[in-house]
Amino acid sequence: MQHKLLLTLIIMKRIYTLYAILLVIEIMLAIICGPYSCEWGNSVYFYFGVFSLAMSFILPLLQKEWPAGKRIGYGFLFLLVSVIVWCAGFMLCGFSIICRLF
Repeated sequence: MQHKLLLTLIIMKRIYTLYAILLVIEIMLAIICGPYSCEWGNSVYFYFGVFSLAMSFILPLLQKEWPAGKRIGYGFLFLLVSVIVWCAGFMLCGFSIICRLF
Protein backbone atom coordinates (compact mmCIF):
# COMPACT_ATOMS: atom_id res chain seq x y z
CA MET A 1 0.00 0.00 0.00
CA GLN A 2 2.75 2.43 0.93
CA HIS A 3 4.70 1.58 -2.24
CA LYS A 4 1.63 2.33 -4.36
CA LEU A 5 1.17 5.70 -2.62
CA LEU A 6 4.83 6.60 -3.17
CA LEU A 7 4.57 5.72 -6.85
CA THR A 8 1.45 7.88 -7.19
CA LEU A 9 3.20 10.83 -5.55
CA ILE A 10 6.20 10.50 -7.86
CA ILE A 11 3.97 10.41 -10.95
CA MET A 12 1.94 13.43 -9.76
CA LYS A 13 5.13 15.35 -9.02
CA ARG A 14 6.20 14.70 -12.61
CA ILE A 15 2.82 15.82 -13.94
CA TYR A 16 2.85 19.00 -11.82
CA THR A 17 6.40 19.76 -12.98
CA LEU A 18 5.45 19.33 -16.63
CA TYR A 19 2.38 21.49 -16.12
CA ALA A 20 4.41 24.23 -14.41
CA ILE A 21 6.93 24.17 -17.27
CA LEU A 22 4.06 24.46 -19.76
CA LEU A 23 2.66 27.52 -17.95
CA VAL A 24 6.08 29.19 -17.71
CA ILE A 25 6.65 28.67 -21.44
CA GLU A 26 3.21 30.13 -22.11
CA ILE A 27 4.04 33.25 -20.08
CA MET A 28 7.43 33.64 -21.75
CA LEU A 29 5.85 33.23 -25.17
CA ALA A 30 3.28 35.92 -24.34
CA ILE A 31 6.09 38.32 -23.44
CA ILE A 32 7.96 37.50 -26.65
CA CYS A 33 4.95 37.50 -29.01
CA GLY A 34 3.16 40.56 -27.62
CA PRO A 35 5.18 43.25 -29.42
CA TYR A 36 5.00 41.30 -32.70
CA SER A 37 1.28 40.59 -32.57
CA CYS A 38 0.55 42.21 -35.92
CA GLU A 39 3.24 40.25 -37.77
CA TRP A 40 3.38 36.72 -36.37
CA GLY A 41 2.72 36.95 -32.64
CA ASN A 42 -1.05 36.39 -32.65
CA SER A 43 -0.88 33.19 -34.67
CA VAL A 44 2.04 31.72 -32.71
CA TYR A 45 0.44 32.56 -29.37
CA PHE A 46 -2.94 31.20 -30.49
CA TYR A 47 -1.58 27.86 -31.71
CA PHE A 48 0.62 27.42 -28.65
CA GLY A 49 -2.39 28.25 -26.48
CA VAL A 50 -4.45 25.54 -28.16
CA PHE A 51 -1.57 23.08 -27.68
CA SER A 52 -1.26 24.16 -24.05
CA LEU A 53 -4.98 23.66 -23.43
CA ALA A 54 -4.86 20.17 -24.91
CA MET A 55 -1.78 19.18 -22.91
CA SER A 56 -3.11 20.62 -19.67
CA PHE A 57 -6.19 18.41 -19.98
CA ILE A 58 -4.24 15.31 -21.05
CA LEU A 59 -1.56 15.47 -18.31
CA PRO A 60 -3.85 14.41 -15.41
CA LEU A 61 -5.34 11.65 -17.56
CA LEU A 62 -1.91 9.97 -17.56
CA GLN A 63 -2.36 9.19 -13.88
CA LYS A 64 -3.73 5.63 -14.21
CA GLU A 65 -3.85 4.98 -10.45
CA TRP A 66 -6.76 7.38 -9.87
CA PRO A 67 -10.42 6.80 -10.60
CA ALA A 68 -11.71 8.30 -13.85
CA GLY A 69 -13.72 11.02 -12.10
CA LYS A 70 -10.70 12.32 -10.22
CA ARG A 71 -8.56 12.37 -13.38
CA ILE A 72 -11.23 14.24 -15.34
CA GLY A 73 -11.72 16.68 -12.46
CA TYR A 74 -8.02 17.49 -12.33
CA GLY A 75 -8.03 17.74 -16.12
CA PHE A 76 -10.73 20.41 -16.03
CA LEU A 77 -8.97 22.21 -13.16
CA PHE A 78 -5.68 22.29 -15.10
CA LEU A 79 -7.63 23.40 -18.18
CA LEU A 80 -9.25 26.28 -16.28
CA VAL A 81 -5.91 27.51 -14.93
CA SER A 82 -4.39 27.28 -18.40
CA VAL A 83 -7.24 29.35 -19.90
CA ILE A 84 -6.77 31.99 -17.21
CA VAL A 85 -3.00 32.18 -17.86
CA TRP A 86 -3.59 32.26 -21.63
CA CYS A 87 -6.10 35.12 -21.41
CA ALA A 88 -4.03 37.02 -18.85
CA GLY A 89 -0.96 36.78 -21.08
CA PHE A 90 -2.98 38.06 -24.01
CA MET A 91 -4.31 41.03 -22.05
CA LEU A 92 -1.20 41.97 -20.09
CA CYS A 93 1.46 41.61 -22.78
CA GLY A 94 0.11 44.13 -25.27
CA PHE A 95 -1.41 41.99 -27.99
CA SER A 96 -3.26 43.89 -30.72
CA ILE A 97 -6.41 42.40 -32.17
CA ILE A 98 -7.01 44.99 -34.88
CA CYS A 99 -3.71 45.77 -36.56
CA ARG A 100 -4.88 47.53 -39.71
CA LEU A 101 -8.27 48.90 -40.54
CA PHE A 102 -7.76 48.92 -44.30
